[in-house]
Amino acid sequence: MRILATQETDWISRNPIIHHRLLEWLSTHGADITVIDYDIDWASKAGPLLQRRQEFAGVHKYFSDSRIRVIRPGMIRLGLIARLSWLFGNWRELRAIFHKAKPDAVVAYGVSNALLTLAASRAAGRPFIYHVMDALHTHAESPPVRWVARFIESLTMRHADRVVVVSQGLARYATGMGAPVDRLTVIPIGVRRIEADPEAGARARAQLGVGDGEVLLVFVGWQYVFSGLRELVTDFARRGKEAPWLRIAIVGRGDLHDELQRIRAASGLERQVIMTGQLPVDEVAPLIEGADFGLLPAYSNETMEHLVPTKVVEYMEHGKAVIATRLPGLEAEFPSLPGILYIDRPASAIDLVRSLASTADPTAIRRVARGLGETCREAIQRRDDWETVTANFASLLRAEAEKKAARAKS
Repeated sequence: MRILATQETDWISRNPIIHHRLLEWLSTHGADITVIDYDIDWASKAGPLLQRRQEFAGVHKYFSDSRIRVIRPGMIRLGLIARLSWLFGNWRELRAIFHKAKPDAVVAYGVSNALLTLAASRAAGRPFIYHVMDALHTHAESPPVRWVARFIESLTMRHADRVVVVSQGLARYATGMGAPVDRLTVIPIGVRRIEADPEAGARARAQLGVGDGEVLLVFVGWQYVFSGLRELVTDFARRGKEAPWLRIAIVGRGDLHDELQRIRAASGLERQVIMTGQLPVDEVAPLIEGADFGLLPAYSNETMEHLVPTKVVEYMEHGKAVIATRLPGLEAEFPSLPGILYIDRPASAIDLVRSLASTADPTAIRRVARGLGETCREAIQRRDDWETVTANFASLLRAEAEKKAARAKS
């Protein structure tokens, strides 16, 4: 099966998430996968005014034998012209791809180029699947741009052959955006069956310089402005001395990275707040294994309210208790689960951890965390594993391709 996927972020350098795993797995099982992406961080990098088309072969994050081809259309690196010129490059790439060897199915993950991809798929008589993992238009900062993005996202959902979402919260979001119920499918985030690995966790703690008598919180993912990390690290700067046994490891990078580094350095928090930067996937798992709690201190805003972030599933797979702000999508997905501990604001994490043992004893807190974490592991392991989820996704793509082919013949 030939599959074309389009998105408007960087497939290669941004954190690996759901669609990376799905499409890489399909590529290891005979599918020919092409991804059109966008150098979203171009403004923070040096480069020529005219950035030429690039093509990358054999790209992988999860499976070493994955063979995904990534096409990055050329663009003019200049303010608003950058996105518009990149969209023109998308049109050229889509025209060339559909002319040479039409894909059997087309999957879109963005907003601006998703509508363009929908139009190209319609013209070529190929099924268009909109795979929704986020409330994408809410990431636009300017109200006028957000309104336009919402209109485009809604239009794409209404006219897609199939809209696939990854949670019940996003299903409600999609129907609210106009996705027809009869063309809406929930394919949740897959789960890995992970057994506890205390030795790997102990090695990771040792590498970070975290002792057995200390409590370790871990955050994995992109450091969005609304991630809550600014407030959390600021609270560590203000009150961290009250709990010197409490440590936090922040894994990844993002919009707040430099600011967090400045707060950390100015407050002398280099020991208590650890920032690892971006790490390969296989180095992240031991860090989660070594932690006592996984963190999701994000704002409860329009972007986050419908989501079940992949990081939460990963924490739960490793049997970790989760400290999270109250997000409607998360509460709907895992109602009344003891291992998810809710806070009303990001800066409340320190108080919550200290409250878990009557004497704020780190050894006792770690023991409580292990018990709560096991409830998370048990809950998540009742869900479909990645093999099942990917097989369901592949079946959906084949079914949509067959339906489109049958209509063309009739």
